Amino acid sequence: MLQLSDSQVFNRYPHETCRELSMFGALSRDSVDFLFSQGKVLDCSPDTVLFERGERSDQFYILLSGRVAYYRCDGDAQVYIRSFKSGEQIGFSGMIGLQNRVGMGVVEQHTTVLEISCELFHQVCDRFPADFVIFLINMTREMSREITDLDAICSRLNTQTQHAVTV
Repeated sequence: MLQLSDSQVFNRYPHETCRELSMFGALSRDSVDFLFSQGKVLDCSPDTVLFERGERSDQFYILLSGRVAYYRCDGDAQVYIRSFKSGEQIGFSGMIGLQNRVGMGVVEQHTTVLEISCELFHQVCDRFPADFVIFLINMTREMSREITDLDAICSRLNTQTQHAVTV
């Protein structure tokens, strides 16, 4: 992983580009600038491990470009769950739930992420309270979609195992 300089970040990700990413939708220019200047923007090669099972969830990542696969650990096995794409976040639920990582995030293709630490998340809350609410809504909306997808998967699995009930 290579941390990009501020000038590299703002050249690659101008405000117009950031506004197209769902996590930054409707955030003020000042709050986005703050996130990018205070967070770490990391350029990652394929097969880079962003986080591993058992690590503290002290940060989460917003994908600015690329794809990251998430694997849930089941004993010694790594079970592929899904891939995260540009504009999505990975790791927020562990951070906000104060849980150690239960899986691992692995870069699938060249990817750039914005790493947001617990401390930076708190600073955004203090400095940009209105934007913080929007930021939380953006993340909650994404997590809601993930829950809906998981419900559909559970439904299919239960139907396959003959637990379906005709109403």
